Amino acid sequence: MTTAPGALPPPPPRPPARVPRHGLPTAIVVALVMSAAYGIAQILYWSTPDVTSPTSLMVLWLKPLPGIFEATRILLLVGWGVAAVLGLSLALRRGAPPADPEAHARTVRAHQYGILAALTLPYTTMAFHVLFRSLPLLLLCLPTTAAALLLVHRLQLFRRLPGRLLLAGFGSGALIAAGYGLTMNVWAWWYAPGYLLDWSTPRDTVRALFAVGCFNSALFTELGKAAVVAALYFLCRRHFDGVVSGVVLGAAVGLGFNLTETVAYMSDYPGALGSAGPEAQLPVEFWTRQVVGLMAVHVAFTALVGAGFGAARRLRERRDRALVVGAGVLAAVGGHFWTDIALGQLAKRRDDWFSDSDAVGLLLGVPLMTALTSGVFIVLYVLVLRQGLRAQRLGLSRALRAEAAEGDGAVTEPEIGLLLAPRRRLLLELRVWRRDGVAGVRHLMRLQQAQLDLATQRLHRDRSGADIFVPDERPLRDRVLELKGAPMAPEPPALPARGALS
Repeated sequence: MTTAPGALPPPPPRPPARVPRHGLPTAIVVALVMSAAYGIAQILYWSTPDVTSPTSLMVLWLKPLPGIFEATRILLLVGWGVAAVLGLSLALRRGAPPADPEAHARTVRAHQYGILAALTLPYTTMAFHVLFRSLPLLLLCLPTTAAALLLVHRLQLFRRLPGRLLLAGFGSGALIAAGYGLTMNVWAWWYAPGYLLDWSTPRDTVRALFAVGCFNSALFTELGKAAVVAALYFLCRRHFDGVVSGVVLGAAVGLGFNLTETVAYMSDYPGALGSAGPEAQLPVEFWTRQVVGLMAVHVAFTALVGAGFGAARRLRERRDRALVVGAGVLAAVGGHFWTDIALGQLAKRRDDWFSDSDAVGLLLGVPLMTALTSGVFIVLYVLVLRQGLRAQRLGLSRALRAEAAEGDGAVTEPEIGLLLAPRRRLLLELRVWRRDGVAGVRHLMRLQQAQLDLATQRLHRDRSGADIFVPDERPLRDRVLELKGAPMAPEPPALPARGALS
């Protein structure tokens, strides 16, 4: 076949896109690990030795469990039964050859989603109870949390995660991770005294209970949030393009958890809903958790977990992926444990340092305590995010230039500098808003994000060791051309099967 003089040569044929495997089975494994940990806690609770005491004060440990924990336990048992039935149904379907492969795939996926929901949704019982028993407090904390979530979204200077994925991370952190962490912490306080209480050495026993409580809180709180990040990572792996995506999703999960925990702590005070009690503690908790610590503590710890998953996205060896993910989880658990231990000691020092004025102790002492406990983790996740943005910009620069060199119009040379300059993009959005209103800005943002998505997928495709979770960039290119108003190229004819050529 000859090419006319001056005409561009036809593009080389591309290999067919590989169909990505879905991450549902791995997400189910994560949910099973959560259920196994909960089952161990139940065994420890039912086998705990009886608490005997020479004083009547220990009747506090002998009270029956609140009804919300019994409801969670019953719902989990029901969920385990539903998951077992669905799993057995999948096992029976595996042996028979499907008459309609597409219908069979849809049925299998529906069963898998059912198993995942049955294993995780019961944990939301505790979170819903905390959030909606104190609805005024929830409404009070929503504006600051929403502002922080918007800030986290804007930290993605280039390619951004879909908004629905960010909201899914936030909601899962507020309901599943928070419900799991709060439930596991309460179970530990119910069974730990039976194993550790020793009246011959009461002071050492108190220290041991405090240390065990802090470690249990750190372990299961961070594992619950890490499980949410892991499940979303496996379910939506194609949206992860590196450390930036992981940090952002982890921060969203941490914000959701922080919202539920803030409402839980504020509603524990008798004056929370207008009755008599220490109402002064409410602004203290709000200042500590929704202002000073809003982008610290839980956000910092879970951002490091997300950074581990984001870094694993670019690694080929399974051992390397396990190491970086494990390092992120270990940093989160260790940081949480250190924060809980140190805060108890620093609170006494704060009372001594700022004994003359409670207001000064609140305005200066709380930020100082936050900086001393979780400051290093805040700096760490900010540095990781900054380095990730630099690496993302360099990779996108190469991919955009390669895309512009093809000459199909999806990306042009003058657009590269604009796409790689967030400030210039923001100024352009303001100008378009003044000229064309909200509709014009939305169209511009969709176009620029489609171009950055195209460059990101091309970058993954061209990188050595690209995995099967990278989708084909041709639909993205067509999307960009459609947004630009250019006619889309017709689909190339399919090649005949290999056997037909013989």
